[in-house]
Amino acid sequence: MKITLYGKQGHAHTVAFKNFFRMAEIKFDYIDIFKDEAAKSHTKDLYSGQLKFPTLFVDDEVYLTPTSDDFNSIMKDLKLRG
Repeated sequence: MKITLYGKQGHAHTVAFKNFFRMAEIKFDYIDIFKDEAAKSHTKDLYSGQLKFPTLFVDDEVYLTPTSDDFNSIMKDLKLRG
């Protein structure tokens, strides 16, 4: 399973999601969209020209701006629990 998280340094949901993955020892890639131009451009494509975050990618699934409840539901569905 490949997990990638696009986010912004210091953003509450981004920090919470990163902490979840680290505490659960789940391998993931984190990309700050304000430090990576390719990710920034990709984000704009996903959100019709807007910069929004976080964005969660799990294999071929894309989850746009998941809330904490959305994230917990996604992790439960994937059987990934911290």
